[in-house]
Amino acid sequence: MISKEEEILHMQLRLFRLACKKWGRDTDECADIFEDNDVDRYIKDSYEIFHVQGDDANLEEIKDYLGSGGIRV
Repeated sequence: MISKEEEILHMQLRLFRLACKKWGRDTDECADIFEDNDVDRYIKDSYEIFHVQGDDANLEEIKDYLGSGGIRV
């Protein structure tokens, strides 16, 4: 059985890859955005909501989160 921490890690990785693709950024650029804005923590803190939504909806939530901090992707 997969632990909740492993599920969160898988979600973080899926959303990172999707962000690179949808935002047209390479992995280094996306890694900087995620790291500088603590996106992995945001995903972990939002897991209870995120795990019942699809990845596209979750990526929109992340985009809104970044936008509230003045980051455009």
